[in-house]
Amino acid sequence: MSLTVSQLMELPCLRQAKVLAGHKGLSRIVTSVSVLEYSMTTDVQKNLYQSIEFWGSELVITGFCSIASNVDAQCENIRSMAAAGEVGIILYYVGIIMPEVDKRLIELADKLDFVLICMPENDPRLRYSEVIQEVMDAILMEKLNNPAFSTELLGQMIKLPKGQQTVKTILRITSDRLRASTVITDTEYHVLSAASWPRNQIYELDRLTQMAANHRNADSLWEIKGERPLWAYRAEIQPSNCGRMILLAFSEGEKLDTVLWKQAVEGIRLCMGVWGKQHDQINLVELIRAILLDEPVKMRRLGDLYHIDVEKLSDMWILKSPDNKDLSPWVGIIREFTAPLVGEGLCEPYENDILLFPIGERTLQGMDEWAKMLVAFCGQNGIPARLTCCPALRTTADVRYTYKVNQTCLADTIKIFPNRPWYLISDVEFVQECRQIAGGGQENIQRYTALLEPVLQRKDGMEIVKTLAVYLLDQASSIMGTAQCLFVHKNTVKYRLQKAGDLMGFRVGSIPGSNHLMYALALERLIPSSRED
Repeated sequence: MSLTVSQLMELPCLRQAKVLAGHKGLSRIVTSVSVLEYSMTTDVQKNLYQSIEFWGSELVITGFCSIASNVDAQCENIRSMAAAGEVGIILYYVGIIMPEVDKRLIELADKLDFVLICMPENDPRLRYSEVIQEVMDAILMEKLNNPAFSTELLGQMIKLPKGQQTVKTILRITSDRLRASTVITDTEYHVLSAASWPRNQIYELDRLTQMAANHRNADSLWEIKGERPLWAYRAEIQPSNCGRMILLAFSEGEKLDTVLWKQAVEGIRLCMGVWGKQHDQINLVELIRAILLDEPVKMRRLGDLYHIDVEKLSDMWILKSPDNKDLSPWVGIIREFTAPLVGEGLCEPYENDILLFPIGERTLQGMDEWAKMLVAFCGQNGIPARLTCCPALRTTADVRYTYKVNQTCLADTIKIFPNRPWYLISDVEFVQECRQIAGGGQENIQRYTALLEPVLQRKDGMEIVKTLAVYLLDQASSIMGTAQCLFVHKNTVKYRLQKAGDLMGFRVGSIPGSNHLMYALALERLIPSSRED
C-alpha cells in the first residue's frame, strides 16, 4: 500500500491546509515532493518541461512568487504540470505574496482532477522544508513497512492518466524505486525500452545489454568490473499476450535487496500484461523521439529492429492542435488513412501531436493532393489538427529544428495565414522571421510597415491593403483566387494591385520589392494596429 494525497493530508504539516480543488485526485499515489517556482510559460520553460520526465507521482510546492498576480500564467502553469503528470500543488504564502486563489484556478484544477492544496493564509512562519521533510519521511517509512512493490506498481499505474500508462512509465517507476537503471529487451537482447538512474546518468546501455547477452547461460546476478562496482541482474518475464522478454537492471555500488528485486520482476510482469501489449508501437514512438533528439545510434538500432530504413525518412508531416490538445486518440484512423502515403514509413503520436514520415519518391502535385485529402479527412472526422509539411529534410538536426520551429510558431502562423488549409515549413520559418522583427521593438516594426503608409493615406487604402494581404499571403499571387475570396471582380483586384504598385514604387509580386511588402502585411496581421477596417 502506497501513500495517497488524502493520507498525506493527515500529516501535522498539512493538517491545517485546505484542499480547494481536484478532490477526485486525492486517491492518487505520491512518491516524491519537489519545489517548482516556474513563472511565465516561455519557450524555455516549455522545453524544460519536455526535457524533464514526470511520471505521475509528484506533489509540487510553489508560491507562484514571480506571477503572484498573473492568473493567466498561474493557469498555464497548472495546465503544464497536469499535462506533465504531476499529482497536484501545495500553495504557500497566499495573502502575503499571492493575493488570493482566483476562482479560475480552482475551476481549472477541478476540470483536470489536479489537487490544489492551500496552506494557511497570511502566515509568514510557513516553511517549505517542513512539508518536504514530513512527506518524504512518511513515504520512506511506508516503503520500509510495506515492501510489496509489485502491488504498489500496479496500483500506481492504474491511477495514472491514460496517456502515461506505457512501458516507459513502468520502467521509470521501477528504476526510481530500485535506484538502478532498468532495460526490457526481446529474447535476442534488442532493447525495447529503458530507464536510467539517475535520470541524467549516461549509461552505455548498448554495451551493458550486449554483456548481458553474453551472460545469457550464466547466473542471473553478476558483477561488471570497472572503475566503480556495477551489479547486473537479469530475469525472464512472459507477460500475457506479450511474448517472452528479458528484464535487466544495472545497480551501481550496492547490490539490490533480493526481495525488492523479485517484487520488481513480478510487478513489471503484471503491468506489462496490462499495458505492454503495444510495446512495438511504443518503441516506434521511441524511434521518433530518437530522430527528434538527434540520437543516431539509438535511431539506427531501433530502425534495424523494426526494419525501417531511417536514412530514407526525408519528409516529415506534423499534425498539431492549435490548442495543444492530445491528438493520440486519432492516431489509429490517421495511420489507416495515410497508409498509402506513408508506405514503410512512420505514423505515430509524439507528445500531443501526430508525426508522419513518408518513404518513397513523390511529385509536388502528388504531395499537394495528399495534403488536401488529409486536411479534408481531419475536418470530416472532427480532428482538431493543423498540418505542416516539412519536405526534403537532410539530417536529423533538420528534423529537430523544423519540429521545434513549428511548435513555437504555429499559433502565429495561423494568425498570419488564417486561410491556408495547410502550411509548408517555409511558411512557418517566415513567421519566425516576423516574430524576430516584432521582437526588435516598435521602431524595427515601423521600418517595414512604413511601406504601407502611402497606400493607407488614400480613402480606399484599407481595401487595397486587404487585397494585397489576400493576394500575397493567402492566394499565392492568384488574381482569380483573390477575387473569389474578396467577392469582387478580377479587374477590381488588378486595379488595386496596380494602384498599390504606383504608390509604393514597384510592381506587386516582383522580387525583391515584394519580399519587404510581405513582411509588412504579415506584421499587420501579427500585431493588429488601431486602424479601423
